Amino acid sequence: MTGPLAHAAFRDMAKGRTASFLGNGMAPVALAFAVLDLTGSVTQLGLVVGVRSVAAIVTTLFGGVLADRLPRRLLLRSTSFGAAATQATVGLSLLGGVASVPLLMLLSALNGALAAVELPTTTAVVSQTVPVELLRQANALLRTFTSVATMCGAAGGSLLIGWAGPSWGILVDAASFAAAGVFFGRIRVGAVVRASARGSMIGDLREGWSEFARHRWLWTVVLHASVWQLVWAGSVQVIGPAVADAGLGARTWGLVLAAQTLGAIGGGLLALRWKPRAALATGVLLTAVSAGLPWALAVEPHPAALIPAAFLAGVAMEQVNIALTVAVQERIVPGQLARVTSYQVLGSLAAVPFGQLLAGPLSAEYGQGPVLVAAGACIVVVPLAVLTVPDVRRAGRDRPEAPGASTRSVPLP
Repeated sequence: MTGPLAHAAFRDMAKGRTASFLGNGMAPVALAFAVLDLTGSVTQLGLVVGVRSVAAIVTTLFGGVLADRLPRRLLLRSTSFGAAATQATVGLSLLGGVASVPLLMLLSALNGALAAVELPTTTAVVSQTVPVELLRQANALLRTFTSVATMCGAAGGSLLIGWAGPSWGILVDAASFAAAGVFFGRIRVGAVVRASARGSMIGDLREGWSEFARHRWLWTVVLHASVWQLVWAGSVQVIGPAVADAGLGARTWGLVLAAQTLGAIGGGLLALRWKPRAALATGVLLTAVSAGLPWALAVEPHPAALIPAAFLAGVAMEQVNIALTVAVQERIVPGQLARVTSYQVLGSLAAVPFGQLLAGPLSAEYGQGPVLVAAGACIVVVPLAVLTVPDVRRAGRDRPEAPGASTRSVPLP
């Protein structure tokens, strides 16, 4: 369990990610209250939040290109300090009474773009911080730390916002990004040799797509993730709060979401000790467990059913997330790892807005209950279809070196 922590580069990576997620745990709540205090409009809040997601989706692929072109440690440090600057500007503008919706939208978009660069960079750097045999433990530890930090940040942020106001919650988030930048700046890993000569940005994107597309197991699992995100966003993120508002109440729904986070923490701890031979196929199969939450919302929207279902969904989804991350780190050419990860992230998250937009019209047409039942059925059926692909069943049974793995860097002393 502690093997990855013996490596200084991984410790600094873990400290940086934990610091940034601690602040990010409170940032959504703080920003929501800040915008509502400023405008009183849910629509304006949607614009501020939505523009961040759009910016992240648009810039994700170029983030992967930058992470394969530039020194990754420098990129992580720069994006963290940049995010600290954007959040500090948000907080100070709110404190100074000069904030406006256009300004908040601009800063939110910048923050989303920086996050889109950081994510593929992080995945690529983690693979450099520990030996390949410790990748599963390293990713499990990292996800566990960030889940705990997010939960603690949300809880502490709620108290801080209630005591001092939302502006200070956002300023604490800025400080967390700055701390992360310091830790990222201390990471020492060897250089990664590019798989090919450096070309144009578009050429790099094409090269990354070719590498992504040639791994059938990868794009199949990413397609599965896209469908899951589409269904989950509509059923749990949109219809779920509506069901809760009609009877359960916001506090109970908050407990359900907290149970999912606790499940993610438990899933990370489980992955530290449990390594099934076909880890990726096992993870894909376990995603079917998450169908329990939309079904519970449809059939028995009671805390006794919803909280265990949410917890099990968190445990199950961590298994596939960790298994997929490790499989990518083990099998993708090091010099293309960030670009391939960016396609993976884009494929997984681009469907979320569509799920959120479709949930309302479908519920109005067919009713919330039938839509939730259909969502759960989709969550069960799709992984079974994915497992008919032989490449998915074979991926993760061993730990082969990625093509060109001889160029994979190792932590420097």
